[in-house]
Amino acid sequence: MVIEIAHFRLAPGKAAAFFEAMVTAAQFLRTAEGYRGHVVGRGVEAPDTASLIVAWRSHADHVDGFEPSEGHDRFLAALEGLYEGEIGVAHIEAGDAAPACIAAGSSE
Repeated sequence: MVIEIAHFRLAPGKAAAFFEAMVTAAQFLRTAEGYRGHVVGRGVEAPDTASLIVAWRSHADHVDGFEPSEGHDRFLAALEGLYEGEIGVAHIEAGDAAPACIAAGSSE
């Protein structure tokens, strides 16, 4: 299992709208091949940021399957104008089990 960690810098005054839009955007994650769950939240030390953590079956499911897909385009379109700059993305190898916060159920 691979965990994707995506960092967003929220547009000023758009935090509530970002999290509302994430509910819609997440439907495109859920239908992706290899999707295992996700959690999203606002930065504690930096409340102008948000992080999306997604569990994928494999790195390829994310970068070769989801990223070039229409679902990914629709995911980004749902969040358009609600964050600034580039989305910072990193992947970590998680072995066979998703973290409990993801395995217990996805949240927006």
